[in-house]
Amino acid sequence: MGYAMPQLYPVSLNLAGKQAVVIGGGSVAERKMMGLLPCDARVTVVSPQVTKHIYELSQHGEIRWREKRYEEGDLTDAEIVFVATDDPDVNEKASQDAQRLNLPVNVADCPPLCTFYLPSVMRRGRLTIAISTEGAAPLLARKIRESFDQGFPDEFGAYVELLAEHRGRVIESIPAESRTTFWEWALNGEIYRLVCEGKLGEADKRLNSWIDELAE
Repeated sequence: MGYAMPQLYPVSLNLAGKQAVVIGGGSVAERKMMGLLPCDARVTVVSPQVTKHIYELSQHGEIRWREKRYEEGDLTDAEIVFVATDDPDVNEKASQDAQRLNLPVNVADCPPLCTFYLPSVMRRGRLTIAISTEGAAPLLARKIRESFDQGFPDEFGAYVELLAEHRGRVIESIPAESRTTFWEWALNGEIYRLVCEGKLGEADKRLNSWIDELAE
């Protein structure tokens, strides 16, 4: 019997201030880099040549570009590694080096060299929906994510943000046994409708009144 791949453990990483090394300077490497910047990661790109956009970001100090071929020493300060070159030998060496250093590594289009896979992601503010086939069919993951796009308009981000703003007060004011009741009210569609209508003040007032009603 062949090797059965174990089920993967999904997780959301906080990369703020972490050193992310991207090996490669083409369009795929650029996409990896652009996914890291909103997460406030410290990005270093290692490649003899890079795209125009990568070059411009390096000139503005938003990323660091090491204009050279990859060597193991390029991972000295790394905390996570992304590999996206068109040289299979470089990709394999970088993966092996990263794993030897116990660093999580993703190699574009080469699941056997990865210790983690990148899901297809849809974001609406704080709402993140990640679809993964665990490296088996990335295009399928993208197609499924695109189907979710239609069901979550941009207003959903504001809706989630409004709920987040009240979460602290809910925990402080409402007894544990009554919190489920509050969230059932908050998620019954009324607040979302008000947000979609641009009535954020009314939505905020309604949430606060429910908190007061259930407070100790």
